[in-house]
Amino acid sequence: MSRSVNEPLSRRERRAQQRLERPARPKSRRTARRPGWQSPMVLVSAGALVIGAALVFLALPRGPSAGDELVLPPNPYPAELVRGDVVGSPTAPVVIELYADFQCPACQLLVTERLARLVAEFVVPGTVRIEARDIDILGRGSPSESLELAAGARCAAEQGGYWRFHDIVFWNQGRENRGDHDAAFIARVADAAELDRDAFDACLARADLRAPIRQRTAAAAAAGISSTPTLMINGQPVVGVPDYEPLAALIRQLAAEATAPAP
Repeated sequence: MSRSVNEPLSRRERRAQQRLERPARPKSRRTARRPGWQSPMVLVSAGALVIGAALVFLALPRGPSAGDELVLPPNPYPAELVRGDVVGSPTAPVVIELYADFQCPACQLLVTERLARLVAEFVVPGTVRIEARDIDILGRGSPSESLELAAGARCAAEQGGYWRFHDIVFWNQGRENRGDHDAAFIARVADAAELDRDAFDACLARADLRAPIRQRTAAAAAAGISSTPTLMINGQPVVGVPDYEPLAALIRQLAAEATAPAP
């Protein structure tokens, strides 16, 4: 049956027309669940760990590479007071036996921030004599870098260049047991210390050179020295890097006691 254009729609027809004109709703789909490792928290944490590890790696100290110039520290040791690995007057009332490992970061701090002042204020005036006791407690593998550095220092001592060699090593100290202190590094230090290289190399090749260092290391361990630096000041142990003023006060006290007239 036909319908006039102007004839109103019935209620049923209006509802049918509204359904046809209503936009279709998209069918709902369940979002696929992400694996746990793809969650934002896990990804952010993993990224932070990677960045942190990279920063730690970049912050690790490194010895100078073959193309780098070595740092040449000032030389505070008067030649007339140097005898091998000893600096100071033979009659000084205070004797400091300095037990150190050339790879020890705390020893580096002592040498670069305390030693020159100690020499100027107490060694030069005749109050203190410093006797180096290089030992190998940090070295790993063969050859031990700590042992080879100490051997190089012994050879430098034979030419009167111990303290120059000693300071250049510490001012250019690299990483522990990572190859930074290899034979090439030791040779560069010897050249920087202006040693006779032929004599130095011949000394390093001696079969009897390293045994005394091993013996000294064993004797230090037997005496209870288990870390470096350890300063034996008139037989009194001071372990670690002391603040300068308390160290100076102790030296003055021991010097006064040593020079006090007998009752």
